[in-house]
Amino acid sequence: EDHQISSNMSKMQQVARKAAKVTAVGGGIFGSYRFVDTFLNDNLDDIPYAIKVFFSRAPAERKKVVVLGSGWGATSFVKKLDPALYDVTVASPRPFFFYTPLLCSSTTGVVNPCNIIEPIRDVNRSVRYLNVSCKDVDLKAKKVVCKGSGDSAELTLDYDHLVVSVGAQPNTFGIKGIQEHAMFLKEVEHGRAVREKLLTNIEKADVAFAAGDMELMKKLLNVVVVGGGPTGVEFCGELCDFINKDLSKQYPNLAGHFKVTLVEALPGILAMFKKEIAQHVETHLAKQGVEMRLNAMVKEAEPDKVHLKNKDGTVETLDYGMLLWVGGVCMRPFTKQVADQIGKEEGQTDRRGLLVDSCLRVKGTPLGEVFALGDCAVSGKPPTAQVAAQQGKYLGRMFRKGSESMIEDAEATPFVFKDKGKMAYIGESKAAA
Repeated sequence: EDHQISSNMSKMQQVARKAAKVTAVGGGIFGSYRFVDTFLNDNLDDIPYAIKVFFSRAPAERKKVVVLGSGWGATSFVKKLDPALYDVTVASPRPFFFYTPLLCSSTTGVVNPCNIIEPIRDVNRSVRYLNVSCKDVDLKAKKVVCKGSGDSAELTLDYDHLVVSVGAQPNTFGIKGIQEHAMFLKEVEHGRAVREKLLTNIEKADVAFAAGDMELMKKLLNVVVVGGGPTGVEFCGELCDFINKDLSKQYPNLAGHFKVTLVEALPGILAMFKKEIAQHVETHLAKQGVEMRLNAMVKEAEPDKVHLKNKDGTVETLDYGMLLWVGGVCMRPFTKQVADQIGKEEGQTDRRGLLVDSCLRVKGTPLGEVFALGDCAVSGKPPTAQVAAQQGKYLGRMFRKGSESMIEDAEATPFVFKDKGKMAYIGESKAAA
């Protein structure tokens, strides 16, 4: 009996040792992963800050921070912010953050829209989120007026610090018919609408083919994309993949009649890339079947046709089944309202957005009261997700314990953008960078 007990104890010790080894190895792997993830995402400063906060006391009274928006800038800021120091309220009509680089992929079913969004409440569960749109702001009284969807009541939010990160909206440049007849690609709902339109047109074209109406079929399968920036190029690449890989199998009678036209007012596409790269992309897209209309400006859009004016003055008309406008962005009405309230005489003279100083403080407002991030801010940096994300982290660090003096310091350390490169998908599993 003693021998049996000893044998059982020995087995238990072996199991315990194996469990300890597995735990140690697993913990080491997980710890290494977390460290690498923290390093790659530029969050190493979180480690010493967590130790610092552990041995410090929270302030007796927290200042109120209101964050408008739930995009790259706002989300990065909220993740970096210490809710023990501030009473934070995030106000946005969009209850989620979405991964914009994959928006084009959602239009052709490569990714599900549900897989590129993250509930804003999961970003930082220690802050309050309100599903509202901002209608007005009183910069002198430090109040923001908001309203929820439908019959929701209005509410007023008081703030000590206001962070405006509401992004931008499609810019139609006042061209007749664009707002009424074109589709856009800026939000998740835009991606869903474009996908629905594509699939609906394909089904209608299939019926037209069966009925022998070839003219209607070809018109329905004509897609005109206006804007030769990254979004326009990526959409063309994704659409060509969809035509060549999926449509050719499911609708073999239609695939050969699909037509994609890319319209750009400038002499070339991807103006933010090197000229050699842009020219390579033009050649690559052309091989996939994309027709280029460079040096062509849209003059007017009708329900089923768009009129272009070429560089030589000639006017060209293109029939379409879907017109996608990705020709640029402009400030949202709320951003314009803030700029107008500050006034041109106080420095808000740019029609693209809110002019900010090197520390992202809105010009014409007291130092440390109002900040602007991302596409709604004119900071001298490109309006990209990468810039907005870095701006949010920078501002979050400024609001951390021990750095609060930077908020109002005229000589505070300025924001420095670290360009990690840019990339645009161009179809056939290839990308330009």
